[in-house]
Amino acid sequence: MCVPWLVENRCERGVNKPNVVNGYDCRQKFQGGSFFDHEGLPYCETHYHAKRGSLCAGCHKPITGRCITAMFRKFHPEHFVCAFCLKQLNKGTFKEQNDKPYCHGCFEKLFG
Repeated sequence: MCVPWLVENRCERGVNKPNVVNGYDCRQKFQGGSFFDHEGLPYCETHYHAKRGSLCAGCHKPITGRCITAMFRKFHPEHFVCAFCLKQLNKGTFKEQNDKPYCHGCFEKLFG
């Protein structure tokens, strides 16, 4: 596969080249020349984590440490919060309505 905008001045296969300058999805220049390889293509950190399904559903930033998986999405623990009162939730201690998490108290008040 040849993607001309990946490299400066010439088209090459592979991503382990010193002249790779742009991300495959966003085409933005890499910060400090560093990029993430996913299936043989170079990605910026955000798009790399998006491809791997490791972006926080709360803040949309990469998850590199602990995470909570709930409602078929991943969250930083501090970003898994009640949609109404914003209190931090734990997996298994929330109720879901319209694809949003709620603490038990807010759920009862709102949807009783």
